[in-house]
Amino acid sequence: MATFIALKRPGPPAREVLVNLDQILMVQPGQGTGSAILFGREHLVPFEEDVATVLRRIQTGPYIQSGQAAAPK
Repeated sequence: MATFIALKRPGPPAREVLVNLDQILMVQPGQGTGSAILFGREHLVPFEEDVATVLRRIQTGPYIQSGQAAAPK
């Protein structure tokens, strides 16, 4: 079961995306502002959140897990 966090990609248009925690190799400061996450050897993706915020979300969530069953009604 994969675990994700939600982060904002810069725009236009700015949008919220899910980031798979298992795929993150490194978090570093972005060019100018925000942060950048390395997902593969040459796959660096910019995000609006600063490095401290991204690291805090990686460590403490909130998390979104794939395959979560809907809450009973």
